[in-house]
Amino acid sequence: MTMNEYAKIHIALGILKGVAERENKRHMMDQHTTFSMLNLLESEIIPSLENELDYDPTPQYLWDDHGGEPPVTLAEMHSQAHQQHIEAHS
Repeated sequence: MTMNEYAKIHIALGILKGVAERENKRHMMDQHTTFSMLNLLESEIIPSLENELDYDPTPQYLWDDHGGEPPVTLAEMHSQAHQQHIEAHS
């Protein structure tokens, strides 16, 4: 079975997080990466990958509290439909 590319990136993110954690536990003189590499991982690469992997394609107006339609319960939906039906046949 082949693994999709999204899953591979998720695994790579875990590896990069592990590298950063291990490097932060080491004394500066014992670190395997440079300070600039570790800084790049922690400040840009890892947050960017997390942001992309956590992307939600749902349009904002469907989940925000300001611009979307208010939620309608099933009972309200049936009540409105019944009212429209009665008005249409009166």
